[in-house]
Parts: sequence; C-alpha cells; structure tokens
Amino acid sequence: MNIAILIPELGGGGAERVAQILGDYYVDRGEKVFYFLQDLNIRQDYPVKGQIIKTRIRSCMEENDVSDIQRMMRLIRSSLQMRRLKRQYHIDAAISFMEEFNYINVLSKGREKVIARVCTILSTRKELNGFLYKKGIVRFFYSRADRVVVMSRYAWKDMCGFYGVPQKKLIRIPNPVVDHLEWRDEEEWKYGEKAFVCMGRLEGVKQQERIIRAFSYTAAYESQAKLLVLGKGPNLNYLRRLCSELRIEDKVIFAGFTDRPAYYLKHAKAFVMASKVEGFPNSMIEAMSCGIPVITTDSPGACGEIVGKPQTIEHVDSMMCCKYGILTPDMPEGKVKTGDSLTEQEMILGKAMLRILTRDRECEVYRKRSLKRAHMYSIDKVIQKWNRLITGRETEIKII
Repeated sequence: MNIAILIPELGGGGAERVAQILGDYYVDRGEKVFYFLQDLNIRQDYPVKGQIIKTRIRSCMEENDVSDIQRMMRLIRSSLQMRRLKRQYHIDAAISFMEEFNYINVLSKGREKVIARVCTILSTRKELNGFLYKKGIVRFFYSRADRVVVMSRYAWKDMCGFYGVPQKKLIRIPNPVVDHLEWRDEEEWKYGEKAFVCMGRLEGVKQQERIIRAFSYTAAYESQAKLLVLGKGPNLNYLRRLCSELRIEDKVIFAGFTDRPAYYLKHAKAFVMASKVEGFPNSMIEAMSCGIPVITTDSPGACGEIVGKPQTIEHVDSMMCCKYGILTPDMPEGKVKTGDSLTEQEMILGKAMLRILTRDRECEVYRKRSLKRAHMYSIDKVIQKWNRLITGRETEIKII
C-alpha cells in the first residue's frame, strides 16, 4: 500500500509528532509512505523513515490583501498540483493534517481514500478567524472527506454540533504514546527533587505565561521548587521578561526543544499544562508514560478527558482531584499585563503544584495512575483503529 501524509512541515509540534509516528509505523510494516510537505524553510525536528516530497505548494493565507475568492482559487490550484502528485506516487490512502492541507486533500481526491485529521478545537480558537476557519467552509470540506479523525469527545461534539459535519464521517482516534523516550542513567540531574515540567511550543495558545505566574505562587512557599520549560517559539523573550518581573528567573529554566524529553520527565515531580485549547496533548500522555503526575487546566479539548473528569461536570471552578490527574479551572481570556495580580485561576493552579510537592503519598498514587492511563493510549491500541480506518474494516475499540 502507498500512503501519503499531507502536512505543511515536520517542525516540533503535536500534529507533526503523530505524523512521524504513523509514518514510521507503516514503513516498518513494509508499506510505502510519502510525506507531501510545503517547501518551507523550517527545520524538520522530527526525522521520518518515509520519503519526503516537497510540493512547492504556497499557502492561500500567505498574503493579507487577498480576497476569499482569490484564496479559493489558490486552494484549487494547489489541489490540482496535489492530485498530480497522488497519481505520480500511486497513492492508496491520503492522511492530512491542518486545515489547509485537509482541504487540499479533499479537493485533490481521486480513487484514494481521503482521511482528514482535525488537530484542534476549531470553534474555540478565536485567533483562527480567516477564510479557512469560516463555519460554512469547515462544514463544506470536512463533509466531503471519506472520514474525519477527531481526538476526543469534545472535538466530536464540536465538529458535529457546531459545524454540522455528519456523524457518519467522524471517528475518534486519540494520539498514541510511544515508548521511544530515551534517557541515560549517567546523565547528572541538576534541578533537584521539586522540579515541574511544562512542554510545548512557546506561543500564545499554550499559555506558558499562566504556568509561570502560577509557579510564582508555588515558589513563594517552596524555595527549592523549579520550573523547566521545554520548547521553542516566538514567546521566548516575553516569557523570560515575565520571569524577571516576577523575580523567579533563577527558578525557571528554558531548556529549548528536545527530542529526548524523558530525561526531564523521568526526574520531574509533575507535568503542568494550561493551554487555551488542546486537541489532544501528546506531551501530557508522554509525561504519563514516564510515570509522573499531571496537573492541567480544564481547557477545551481532551485535557479533562485524559485525567478522568466526570462527563456529568461541564466546567470546573475549583481544584478537582480526578482519577488520573489534578484538574484546575480554565484560565480567563485576555493577555497578561505587567504588574497584574494573579488571577483566582492562576492561584488555584499554583496551589495544585504546591499540593503535589507537599503530599508524597498522593503524588505516588498519581505516579502509578499515570502509567496506567498512558497504557490505554499505547500505540498498539491506537494503531488498531488507524489500521481498520485505512483498510475500511472499522470497528470501535474502547479507549476510556
């Protein structure tokens, strides 16, 4: 079987990581995998076993002073180019990531099976307000894919209830966790026994500034606490300035992007997340696979689902100790300004971090439960759903 994976690039990110995992799995099984990428000048942080094809497709969103009709024409031209590539490489199944490449995948459909994967919760991403994200556009394209992969119950409801994509088109497949995380025993750990880790691209949607502000509350009560920020992105300098303003620059370490996060996760006290929205956080389940507790805000998406938030509860307004992790209220909207006092939500997150530091027995319970939860998202379980989807022999596999 010839499988195409359509994605703009393979830089550090959750969607890119899943594209790597899927492609490598099918190459190891003896299938031919082709990555159709934009010809972007971006470092490919994730090496892949499949063949990389640079398509030279230009984004229809590159220029601001272009009408929606012109954007649609560019999308059609890109789709014609993609159709030629699919024919050239005799593609049997095409799996795409990100809205623009999902639409190109749909428009370029020939005899191959077209699978579009939605990587986020579109209706809550207010910054995604361009042509690609209009309600009618989303419904039009995704309704014409063979299948649309969503990653959580929240995403299912978003695509079906808000955008009107037919239920028969949707299938829920969470991200897999892979036991690939390597670390070397001889490496010295220099951050102590009270270090928290947050991991993700340094950009607005990930809200590392909220974690840093919450951590300032924790650090005021625990002088040995540290916060390790893993990732790269445009907000690095802003986050460094924030640490200086809060006078915790000696307690927050910016470690950059790493392809071996287990070195940090295996030693950390807990993993922390406070994103505006998370389709399905790879970093969270990777942390669980390393056996560390998880603290996350109740943001739209899969975070609450992963830690075991009861389905009967719509919103969390205080700290909730769930079965697989600690859940705190979603952060308020709006950019943090210099000199702003901590919000109630930030203080609750800070208290949750302090709780993990001061309750060893509870921390140990969550370590064991993290490992159990990660096993539910093992690649062996998740890949069965992909196999049945690609081959057309779909049956539901229960993932709690």
